[in-house]
Amino acid sequence: MSRLDADDAGEASTPTTRPTVLIPAVDWRPSGIDDLEPAAWRALYHEGNTAVVAGPGAGKSEFLAQKAAYLLQTGNCQWPQRILAISFKRDAAANLRRRVAARVPEHADRFVSMTFDAFTKGLVDRFASALPDSWRMPYGYEISYASERQVEAFFGDIIPAAPRPIRLQVAQLHASRFIADTVGSWDLPVTAPDSDPDDAAVYAALQWWRLRYFGRGPARVDFVMLNRLAELLVRCVPKLRRALRMTYPYVFVDEFQDTTSAQFSFLVSVFAGGPTATAVGDSKQRIMGWAGALPKALERFAEAFDATTHPLTWNFRSTKALVDVQHVIATKLDPNAVPVMSKADNDIDGNPAEVWTFSSLDREAAVIADWIAGDIAASGRAPADFALLARQKIADFETRFRTQLSRHGINVRNDDALVATMRLQDLLKHEIARLLLGLLRLADQPRGLPKVWREVLATLTRIHGAEGDTTAQRRVGDDLSTLIVGLRAWLRAHPPEQTAADDVASFLLGMLDVAALRRYVKSATPGEQLHLVTDAFQARLATVISTSINWTDAADQFECSDAVVLLTAHRAKGLEYHTVFFLGLDDQQWWAHARDPIESTSTFFVGLSRAAQRIIFTTTSPYARHGRIAEFFAMLDDAGVPEIDRD
Repeated sequence: MSRLDADDAGEASTPTTRPTVLIPAVDWRPSGIDDLEPAAWRALYHEGNTAVVAGPGAGKSEFLAQKAAYLLQTGNCQWPQRILAISFKRDAAANLRRRVAARVPEHADRFVSMTFDAFTKGLVDRFASALPDSWRMPYGYEISYASERQVEAFFGDIIPAAPRPIRLQVAQLHASRFIADTVGSWDLPVTAPDSDPDDAAVYAALQWWRLRYFGRGPARVDFVMLNRLAELLVRCVPKLRRALRMTYPYVFVDEFQDTTSAQFSFLVSVFAGGPTATAVGDSKQRIMGWAGALPKALERFAEAFDATTHPLTWNFRSTKALVDVQHVIATKLDPNAVPVMSKADNDIDGNPAEVWTFSSLDREAAVIADWIAGDIAASGRAPADFALLARQKIADFETRFRTQLSRHGINVRNDDALVATMRLQDLLKHEIARLLLGLLRLADQPRGLPKVWREVLATLTRIHGAEGDTTAQRRVGDDLSTLIVGLRAWLRAHPPEQTAADDVASFLLGMLDVAALRRYVKSATPGEQLHLVTDAFQARLATVISTSINWTDAADQFECSDAVVLLTAHRAKGLEYHTVFFLGLDDQQWWAHARDPIESTSTFFVGLSRAAQRIIFTTTSPYARHGRIAEFFAMLDDAGVPEIDRD
């Protein structure tokens, strides 16, 4: 493929180094792990489109990384073609990219891992001029999100003006789901309609586009609308579709159960009947329905792409006893759920799952804090092996647990806490925040941090577009060495207790190419701006800098990695802990259960499946067993989970 073709496909450059040695498929073995389960081998070897059902602990990210390594090392994905991996969250995309780079570094530049939003926005940014005439944006566009209140006001305006035959149907559309379901489901016609359609959903969607998109000034679009524009582009520009299919003969989609109508439509338009697609997900973990996730998305993928389904049946996270508990809940979500085999060893005595009841929230925090401290003392486990998890309103638990755990010298980190405009979990995972923190560590402790050096160097390599260019990579490495020397001298002259956080942030950014950083953040995470990350970095640093004895201590306090983690079930998705306390099994935490019991049960399933060795459910309500979530208690009873009064 020519350089022009690669650019047309949305990539900055073509891989510059042709691999010299390929591994015969029969000789290929996984890298970094001992083996794959039999079902994973079948899914890996399958030459057609593949739907992989991967439940909790199945190692879906590892499977995708190994499949990428197989395709690249055996030459199935021929040089210079690439694999495109699409994820729904930035950290998931970064995690998959790191896994592949660690297993096949010689092919890292041929594995493109990005979010759905980044991919579709990139297409619109590059090829907006190729949109059909009536969809051109003469004044460009700006990212603009509408609140539910704004959507409700919009309906207040359009319902009275709607054609009488469809007025009632328009009024019955839900404002909370309008963007995801109605706007996201409408395939834009090549020519924007001049007259009002006689279909209620199409009428409402068209009015939305008329309000937000057409008229004077920049168009106001969100990522659902950008997705629709990207789909229209690919549908109307055959050359673009051909370029994408030539560039990416293999496409992976992670967490497919979270796919929205707009995203599914886009995938079908671009890749159905073209590249070989692999979708990985688990309908039992569909907890994004409120954001428009399609029901039975994997089944719809299998039908649209004529894909073969491969269920993974090994669980590498949880012990057999916990897997048995999980299966009881799994069968409530899917009566045909395949039994899973645990591959994890048990390292605890006593019950792996219990329900603890308390008379008060204060008593709950005190008992659990004492229990965690005792377990750490007896086992040598770290505070980070324990998670305090709740359905929502996690801040309601923070003060009590922080107070009680501090009696034992144990820290708590609230991953849901707001830092400037970012959640702490998002900040700690963000590439730019990790870059800045890594630079501080390397400058204060110049030896013994090879992993930090590699991560910082890899990030700077991506920022400067040096992947696949040996000369450019060497230059980035030399510049990093020079930067570290200069930063070390500055830090020695500015001890943390005497330095303001904004001075640190300013000096760090002054040593970097801020314009390159800004471009990278914009391209990697559409809609995000560099200052949002740096403001949050500065705000977090300000909370720890005055009590730090040196800069390494400041970095340690910033990350607070040696702490019991407090987070919601949604934020826990994809994570695992030795012991999980699932707090608030009561009507207050689960007040919305009746609105969508399937998604609520999926959230319950996601939360309990984070535990590797032990899950403890807690409640302070004497009525919870017979309240809104009585069925949760019934499921736990069916699984043989005992209830213990801890007062």
